Amino acid sequence: MPSCRVCQGEKPEEFLDLGAQPHCNALLDAEDADAPAYPLKVFFCPDCTTVQIDHTVPKEKMFGHYLYVSGTTETLRRHFADTTRRLIARLGLKADDLVVDIGSNDGTWLKTWKPMRLRAVGVEPAKNLAERANAEGARTVNAFFNRSSAALIRRQDGEAALVTAAGVFFHLEELQEATRGVATLIGQNGVFCIQAVYLGEMLRNTAFDNIYHEHLTYWTVRSLQALLARYGMEIFSVGLLPIHGGSLEVLAAAEGTRKVEPSVAGFLEAENRNGYGDIRVYRDFAARVWKTRDELLELLQKLKGEGRKIFALGAPAKGATLLNSFGIGRDILDCATEVNPLKTGKFIPGVRLPILDEAAAGVPDAYLVLPWNFLPELLRKKRDYILNGGSFIVAAPRPALITKDNYESFAGSDA
Repeated sequence: MPSCRVCQGEKPEEFLDLGAQPHCNALLDAEDADAPAYPLKVFFCPDCTTVQIDHTVPKEKMFGHYLYVSGTTETLRRHFADTTRRLIARLGLKADDLVVDIGSNDGTWLKTWKPMRLRAVGVEPAKNLAERANAEGARTVNAFFNRSSAALIRRQDGEAALVTAAGVFFHLEELQEATRGVATLIGQNGVFCIQAVYLGEMLRNTAFDNIYHEHLTYWTVRSLQALLARYGMEIFSVGLLPIHGGSLEVLAAAEGTRKVEPSVAGFLEAENRNGYGDIRVYRDFAARVWKTRDELLELLQKLKGEGRKIFALGAPAKGATLLNSFGIGRDILDCATEVNPLKTGKFIPGVRLPILDEAAAGVPDAYLVLPWNFLPELLRKKRDYILNGGSFIVAAPRPALITKDNYESFAGSDA
């Protein structure tokens, strides 16, 4: 790896090689040739502790047209509505304040601000999603977020009271320019809110399937602090949210403009205690990935040997990482099922697994749950299926078979 994406240090060290894989969201049509494969190797920078991949698939190839739609998931819609109410109260946002959402997708989060009488504008590079959002009344600029697009919004709309980046701040090929753009937009008075899958929870859950070419960086509070400080911003609050299997919520502002809360020191102390600045922690994570592979394949092959029909449930990006890293293809799975019409009729790249409409695909004996981060919602949705003899298979935090006998222990009291 030539240099660190955050600090430009020259010593990033490889600790996990998932092989050559296609871009996970480059779903195929039946007549398409195999998608090109790119190295998927993960590195640790000892200088700023950022975990990152080395190969960059051009952003235009990954995000110019995009098939993931935020509004498909009930959990995510509820999460964004709750976050909007909480941040308005927490930050004292008022009518006509400007909120800018980076990577705003179909406008699911943007739409929650208007009823609160705030101005909201999204920046979304995928033309199909920007058009959809605008058609549904969520004002969206079709562009990549960087210093230029930030300056354009500031000229047109003024300084932002809040800039948000939910599940996108690890996507940024132009990381330095995008961070500079955030500093431009918030000035001395605004706040930057980052929600990103927490590397600490990835390590705890062996959630290696969050590693794919769209995710260039994997954040801790310490590594985010190193990046933001380069552009005069300071983290003043940190929390952990349950969304996506455990996500950081970081609030930052111009240095010295906000009182730094004890949560920041608390996270930094815990990260130091857990060794997130030590390469040995990441080597141990890599060893657990391969143990997960062995255990999951053993479980799947046992079920297949018993004559069970197994479908994948969902076709998320992380699912492509799991299937391609572990070599799980048509010999084990009949298909993947989806509710997102943008994905049905296509094939997961690499393993070429067909994606069928969930309502029309039939009922298997078991589902391998690829979007395991939404497991509670999926368990509620498929409660009758499981209680009538169906099964869920999950890979994280370790491989497990969910049946009617242990359903309640996984689903919880509200399922």
